[in-house]
Amino acid sequence: MGILAAALFLALVSGGAAAAEDPPPPTTGPAVTLDRIAAVVGTEVVLEGEISRLAAVGFLPRREAEAELAYRDRLLDMRVVELLREKELRLLTGLEPDPAEVNAKLDELAARYEAGSGEPFDRVLERARTSRDEVRGWIRRGIALESYARERLLPTVKVTDEGMRAFYDGPFRTEAAARGVETLPPFAEVQDQVRELLRERLLNEEVGKWTEGLRAKTRVLVYRRPPIDSSAGSASR
Repeated sequence: MGILAAALFLALVSGGAAAAEDPPPPTTGPAVTLDRIAAVVGTEVVLEGEISRLAAVGFLPRREAEAELAYRDRLLDMRVVELLREKELRLLTGLEPDPAEVNAKLDELAARYEAGSGEPFDRVLERARTSRDEVRGWIRRGIALESYARERLLPTVKVTDEGMRAFYDGPFRTEAAARGVETLPPFAEVQDQVRELLRERLLNEEVGKWTEGLRAKTRVLVYRRPPIDSSAGSASR
């Protein structure tokens, strides 16, 4: 290598090293939290931004005098349960809900929100930076997972004559009295209604046990934190 070439080479190397040692430019402005982790279910992550958007549109009916954080906890638990069930559902081909049922539930949600808030549903969608299509997707997912759980467990539910009679004399009579019905029709006249009610309750119990079993064998971490303002946007969009 000639003297001139060597000098040029050394100049380039020394210049590159100096550039590499230059400090990065300083950041400007305060750090901004784009989103936070609300829960980890196995290898799946639930982001605070998603829970904020669910809360903003009132995805679940609110309970009387329910605190905001308690409502958010219910929404977060709903998403945890959905992810537990989704893991099982992925093993199958999946279930596609009837679009008419999905749209009907979306209309019901919009009407419930407008009745409670007095503002158009589309306005809260804009403020929460979500859309009807995204809400429709949430509803579709919930229906599919609920249908899968019920179809999976319905064959395990057995309704016996003894169970029906005990239900008629117990919860059925108690709940009727709570509604102001003092005298029940004879068992024979309401036998079909009792059978359906009992089957539904037993099925719900089995779904609950199955879901708890999924939770027990899956690593679930839930972080209780103050909510992110959904109107500010999030990285989960």
